[in-house]
Amino acid sequence: MFQKLTLRGRIFFISSGLILLAVGLIWLFVRPEYKKTIISERTTIVSQLQEYTLRQTDNTINNWINSVNRLAEDLVLNPGETESLVSKAVNYTPGLMRILITDIKTKQNIDIIRSIYQTVDFETAIPTWRPSRIDEQVSISWITDTSQPVDFFIAQHAIQIDGDVYTLDMYFDSQRLNDNLIAIPLGGNYVANIVSADGENIVPNNSFTFPKELAGEASYSKEKVMPLGGKEWFVLSSRFETIPFWHVIAVEDSFILEPVNQLLRFSLIAACSVLVLMLGFSWYVSDRINQPVKSLLADVDHLAKLDFEHSFNSVSLPEFQTMHDTLENIRLTLKRYRKLNVEKIILEEWKNRYMVTYSDDLIGVINEHQKFSFANNQLTQFLESLKINPTESTITEVFRHPNLKLSKSNQSFHYPDPFTVKVEQAELVHMHTNGNTYYYDCQHLSILDESKTQKGAYLIIHDKTEDRLLDIKRNDMINVIVHELKNPITGVVGLTKLIIDNQSMNKEEVNVLLKEVFASGERMNELVNRFLEVQKLEAGHTSLDFSSVDVLQVVNDVKMVSNSLLTNKKMKASITSVGKNFNISANKELLFDAVQNLVSNAVKYGDPVRTIQIDVISTISNVSVSVTDYGFGISVEDQKKVFDKFFRVKSNIKAAKENGTGLGLAYVKEIMTRHNGDITLESNSEIGSKFTIIFPKKR
Repeated sequence: MFQKLTLRGRIFFISSGLILLAVGLIWLFVRPEYKKTIISERTTIVSQLQEYTLRQTDNTINNWINSVNRLAEDLVLNPGETESLVSKAVNYTPGLMRILITDIKTKQNIDIIRSIYQTVDFETAIPTWRPSRIDEQVSISWITDTSQPVDFFIAQHAIQIDGDVYTLDMYFDSQRLNDNLIAIPLGGNYVANIVSADGENIVPNNSFTFPKELAGEASYSKEKVMPLGGKEWFVLSSRFETIPFWHVIAVEDSFILEPVNQLLRFSLIAACSVLVLMLGFSWYVSDRINQPVKSLLADVDHLAKLDFEHSFNSVSLPEFQTMHDTLENIRLTLKRYRKLNVEKIILEEWKNRYMVTYSDDLIGVINEHQKFSFANNQLTQFLESLKINPTESTITEVFRHPNLKLSKSNQSFHYPDPFTVKVEQAELVHMHTNGNTYYYDCQHLSILDESKTQKGAYLIIHDKTEDRLLDIKRNDMINVIVHELKNPITGVVGLTKLIIDNQSMNKEEVNVLLKEVFASGERMNELVNRFLEVQKLEAGHTSLDFSSVDVLQVVNDVKMVSNSLLTNKKMKASITSVGKNFNISANKELLFDAVQNLVSNAVKYGDPVRTIQIDVISTISNVSVSVTDYGFGISVEDQKKVFDKFFRVKSNIKAAKENGTGLGLAYVKEIMTRHNGDITLESNSEIGSKFTIIFPKKR
């Protein structure tokens, strides 16, 4: 038959055979290996994405469970501070929406909801409790409710306080976790869900039949191929380390095998193209060229050569250790240090009476009738200020006074034979009639005989008002500093992690992110430097060099360096001067800083297209600089706090959106203090805000 073919037919027959042979070899040998490699590569990518997402989710859930344990421990140790502890937890726990404490017996509860979640209907969340994997004392429930704007993750911890059992339920917003777990950036057709061991889908509108044989204790992804909707799907499941759920990703085989299909399509297209070329070539050869068969066969063999080749790699979770043993050891250590030989104190009290009379602490001795047999000078003055007669009133009447309040009380017992010593400690709060509040540490030691009758007692009250106020001020300052540094630090950490985790980013993208990191660092640097400047001035550690300074010239210099700020907001600054001799004795750099702060604030806190008015007035005794911004203005309530460190005006929405450290006006005020000057504020709807700094001409 071959002998009967023309040259054109022979060329076409041979070339077609070679092409079909090449396609057959690809289908029989190359395709299976290529398919195996592609499946391994793509399922590895899916597995890595799944494990990374689960690791992030487990970290978040682990933090939530730890926050439940911490709050439960704090409530057991300090039940008197329940409202304070709950409010603090609501305000400072990320993702926390609600705290519900319920008395199991009476069903009474304390329900605290974060303000931004007030519109959420928590009653629709009907939990199905499952034990946590990392703490058997904590039960969890994960609920997705499409009728609600958020998803619920609920952690429950049972606690016992004074014999009563309560349940502590903490509701967390799991919307972001759900989104991260369901919307994994894979591309192609896939289904993802969170599934329990009995096949329940956490996201009900994203159903998937969970193959139970995939459930296991392995923390890594487990792969299975199964039919779904008439198609083959690659199913990968991996369990959570913190909760009894599995994360399931089902990827359609067409997505996994897309490169294989592309290879086959390319092979077929190439084969058809070559076939067409061969047909044309056969026509060309038969019509135009008369060459030996060997030469034709050599050309065909050369054209039939093809080359197809391809080639293309785990995770663990840390464990957490509870703090119970550490806290118990601390308690026992404190108990040992606090333990005193009270019997000896009672017996020696009369010898030491005169030694305590003039003590700064409030000290009293109480007889068996609960009355004071001795009160030192400080205690006597304290009781008289409460209109209590120390010699006639009992200790019970003192503690029941309406202006006194005991809190954080606790007691312990010691047994020096044959007596029993009861030590009661509490915090005493005195609400004075002048409106001030004073804080004291109160210790009441009483000695009891074998019949439990009190034979005497000792009262020590230590004034810690100044320490408490300093603690409050220091804590407020620390909270503000942490709050101000949180955003730039988060920006630096987040952007840096993004750069590290995405090694494939091009140079231009990396440069953009590095600029953002640099900007966050600059904001932190500005806050810290400004804070240190204020602290140095307040502490007086900075020695100032005073010289004769022309205030009007300094104002003009500030206007010149501020032109770019003014131009950006299409603003102008008008300077007027009244009087003569604007020279004062001052530190020129600090004077420049004070004026520049007022001008930059005037530019910042107002709408564009304004004219800032700067008035420089010289009198016989002083030189003043007034900056009127015609801007947003400051409320009467905020005017009282505007010079406090870290305070920022929040009563005006536009002003609150402007970037700032809250230290500028505090810095200006301290500069004026070091110059024996003053700063005043006038604000209303007509002028906006008018700040005036006044420098004396003679120091």
